[in-house]
Amino acid sequence: MNQARNRILVLDEDAQELRKLRELLTKEGFNIITAADKETAIELCRHIKFEYVLGNASLLGFSFSDDDNFIHKV
Repeated sequence: MNQARNRILVLDEDAQELRKLRELLTKEGFNIITAADKETAIELCRHIKFEYVLGNASLLGFSFSDDDNFIHKV
């Protein structure tokens, strides 16, 4: 069985947004791990397999506007 199945890393600087997304996605059956900054997200990805990474694209250095978010299937 794939250990990353249903595991999502949520990345956002806003603690309230992280909490809301964790609550919503957990209710839908996902295993949620959160990170408030790029460095923490990278460290988590080094040690934990994720099915998806969801978050604010600007935190990872993408050249989108600050309002853009992303979902990436790992």
